[in-house]
Amino acid sequence: MTKSTRPNAFLMLSLLTTWHPISHASELSALINEALENNYQIINSRYEVESSEFDQSISGAFFYPTINASANTTWNDSEVDSTTSSSNEYNSYGYRVSVSQTILDMSKIRSYQESGIDLQINKLKHDKIVNDIIIQVVENYFSYLKYHSQKKATDAQFRSSEARLKQIRRNNELGNLPKTDVYETQAQKESTYKKLADIRKRINLALVQLQSTTQAPIRPSYDVKLNNQYAEIDYYEKSTLEKNLIGSNYDIAIAKSNLDKSKRSLTQSRSDFYPTLSASANYEYTDSNFDSSKTDDATYALTLDIPIVNGGSDYYDYQKSKTKISQFSSQYDQAVNDNRVNFEELIYSINTNVESLAILKSIIKSNYLVYKGNQRAFKLGTKTLTDLLNSESDLYDNIREYHSNQYDYIINMTKLYALFGAVDLASLEDISNKMEPISDTFDITILERFTAGGVK
Repeated sequence: MTKSTRPNAFLMLSLLTTWHPISHASELSALINEALENNYQIINSRYEVESSEFDQSISGAFFYPTINASANTTWNDSEVDSTTSSSNEYNSYGYRVSVSQTILDMSKIRSYQESGIDLQINKLKHDKIVNDIIIQVVENYFSYLKYHSQKKATDAQFRSSEARLKQIRRNNELGNLPKTDVYETQAQKESTYKKLADIRKRINLALVQLQSTTQAPIRPSYDVKLNNQYAEIDYYEKSTLEKNLIGSNYDIAIAKSNLDKSKRSLTQSRSDFYPTLSASANYEYTDSNFDSSKTDDATYALTLDIPIVNGGSDYYDYQKSKTKISQFSSQYDQAVNDNRVNFEELIYSINTNVESLAILKSIIKSNYLVYKGNQRAFKLGTKTLTDLLNSESDLYDNIREYHSNQYDYIINMTKLYALFGAVDLASLEDISNKMEPISDTFDITILERFTAGGVK
């Protein structure tokens, strides 16, 4: 299996980072390190690999001789009551040593080779589990930040709707506005509160998942800037990545190893029809004081075992192995097809995220100017409350959508890299280096910068 076309320097850094999230550049890598050390799936997978190593050692035991030794001693006391009575007391003792060795057994040789493939498969599965856990950490980490950012915008929208409701109620009490304006503002406030409650639930779920995956009681303390720049994956880069998909993907590698194992199993099934050759040597010594006899017995044997028929089980096992090859061949083709589809979907999603971010920047700028204009016009009485509420709702909806696309881009890029073996976190390190301390309130000056000449 070839390595990813991307460097793995940041992954190595994450393995060496201790649990001291003192800077934004180390927070994500520290969480990944905690997951690699403490995640239950990874721990169980390590034991599975160790078990496979023992299985391989067990299957290779026939390469070594078998040695057995035994010793015995016997006391005898007999009395015969007859016309000629007799009484005998005597003892005897002895020991035996035997050595046996399988010289040729193709079935066991093939079984040993197959256990090596099992070990390889379990190592690949372990690497895939590690990869999947890293993806989960990244996804839960940035999902938390995504929902947290959405919450900030929704909090600002909710506070604005609360303040406006108070103002509308006062104006209604003074007779300046109809009661319908109060109802309309009240409905917007309640709708915003419902959005806020749903976002809070998503935040808590993302945090629970993050802490469960990493087994670390950490709440993310750094956030991605609203004005980061992201680039689409062009045709040339896509073609380069696609060429490396089959040789790097864990699912495909596991499917190919299973196919190789099924072919090896067919060879092993065929080996059951081959003769086996074994050798043995035995030495036995006995000594009895009954008749003062001593026995030294040494035997040597060379055994050729030729299988003829055992009810047909070997034949059917052979036919089953042939069927397994077709089955695993189909699974391999499916793994290739599924990952190609995943690759295409992720490329499409990533490029759509980038395109949406560019469009949403322009929309946010325009809607902010509309919102500010409607605020002034509402105070002058040239715009209705409905106009103001709609422009405010559109603005904050666009901000939430912008945050969703920004974090989805990061998550999708991580999933894309995960298709090529060990996750490459170099791009995430670059994003992490540009992160800033997380804020619990929405900074309206960001929108001011949008209107002052674009994102910088």
